[in-house]
Amino acid sequence: MKAAVLTAPERLELQEVPTPVAGAGEVLVRLEYCGICTLEQRLYTGDMKIGYPLIPGHEASGVVAGSGGSLFGELPPGTPVALDLVTRCGECHYCRTGQSNMCLNRFRNGGRVLGGFGEYIAVAAKQVFPVPAGLSLAEAAFAEPLACCIRSLKKAGLALAEDLLVIGAGPMGLMHLMVALCFGARVFVSDPDPARRAKARELGAFLTVDPRGEDLPKVLKEHTAGRGADACVVTSPAHEALKSAVDSISKNGRINIYTSYSDRPVLPVDANTVHRDQTLITGSEGRTEHDFLQAVRLLSFRKLNVAPLVSALTRFDRIVEGMKAAMSPATYRVLLEHKAG
Repeated sequence: MKAAVLTAPERLELQEVPTPVAGAGEVLVRLEYCGICTLEQRLYTGDMKIGYPLIPGHEASGVVAGSGGSLFGELPPGTPVALDLVTRCGECHYCRTGQSNMCLNRFRNGGRVLGGFGEYIAVAAKQVFPVPAGLSLAEAAFAEPLACCIRSLKKAGLALAEDLLVIGAGPMGLMHLMVALCFGARVFVSDPDPARRAKARELGAFLTVDPRGEDLPKVLKEHTAGRGADACVVTSPAHEALKSAVDSISKNGRINIYTSYSDRPVLPVDANTVHRDQTLITGSEGRTEHDFLQAVRLLSFRKLNVAPLVSALTRFDRIVEGMKAAMSPATYRVLLEHKAG
């Protein structure tokens, strides 16, 4: 089969590799779409290393091509599916206590990891989630990032009919917006880019704010009777975003730091303020199997529409171009379309 193989930083090569064979309890899937996420971008630039050679890709969807038998459920050939490709060991403390997003062995060298940039993949049946025929496989490829947003909003403790501030209107910020609307939240979105603010309004934001030209904390308090947002998710790595998050939430407010940083910024709040205002500051990493299932169900129920986030499609013979396009702030999500090349 064809696969885009990462052999070194910034060396993504189209290769012919053996087509995987499904073992007992496994399913062979013919891949159709795979998102080029920030994880793949960090692997490509060398900011993150798992081991070489590596077939990247974990936001994937496809069609069941066969199985190795010994399945507990029915997954006949032709079944459209979303794939959970960040594997969990199931044996470490975090997996055994329902916190598999913190699995100690998910990227361990020698283990089967990622693989969405190939034509086929064989995975355990528990990683295969059927989707209804009416849901496009391009949309199904968003199950994984949506699951991460679900995990994030759970960590922020978002409750029905609360005010949520999302800082950053990139692809993950906009997916947070979509999921938060399913929670019944009123969502404020802050981003300096006018095109991204417009997209947020198009997708249902109650109000968008330009943090460079407006006083974000003041705007939030004007619309919340002086309180501020009940919860905030930071998806922008800009240090100013952390400061504005602290200043824009209410007493008893919660902040979830969703983004990752290339450095180690210090929290812009003193311990006494945290004490007196009962501020909760937390973070979230990845998602659990339950979050993934909920993402698939939201997509299947048509509770949100991710189609506006597909900025471009690429193919195997243009995968490097697609990777660079995915890294541009002008795009939301670029998908590798397997059947196109």
